[in-house]
Amino acid sequence: MSHKEEGEPVLLIYDDIYRWNGPDGGCRECAGQDDQNAPCLITCRLRIIDLAADTPFAMPLKRHVVLAEDISEGPRRRICAESLGRHIFSTFDLCIRRTLWIECDPFLKEAFHAAHFTPAYHDGDETIYTITWRPLLHAEKNTLKSHLDTFARPTGPANSPT
Repeated sequence: MSHKEEGEPVLLIYDDIYRWNGPDGGCRECAGQDDQNAPCLITCRLRIIDLAADTPFAMPLKRHVVLAEDISEGPRRRICAESLGRHIFSTFDLCIRRTLWIECDPFLKEAFHAAHFTPAYHDGDETIYTITWRPLLHAEKNTLKSHLDTFARPTGPANSPT
């Protein structure tokens, strides 16, 4: 079994702009049945971190962390978890109970909130969740400090003021 060097970064599963057209590819009617021109329902900055890669001898309670910020056209909002959560969990094969979902406040870049997903009902084979928000715990802030600091800083053209 190999041992990681101290200070070696945790495994980033994804760290980029993520565009989602919505369920079943989005609104084809809006684009005249042309999938390539269908507008994105949500565009967000997305970072997915595997905390287990940093702790080879003990499994953290939450194995994965998702950091998300809506950067879609129009007013900023905290909606990524409600709209995009199930899709991200499925696409990246993340366990909802073992993933900490954090979103950047659209108005206070240094403020982060964690989503708590509670099963509400089943729609066929799919579980529908309600989401409540809470401030990050002190231990979460300390564990993720470098990620939160870099995520709060706008980078690239998608986050620059117009």
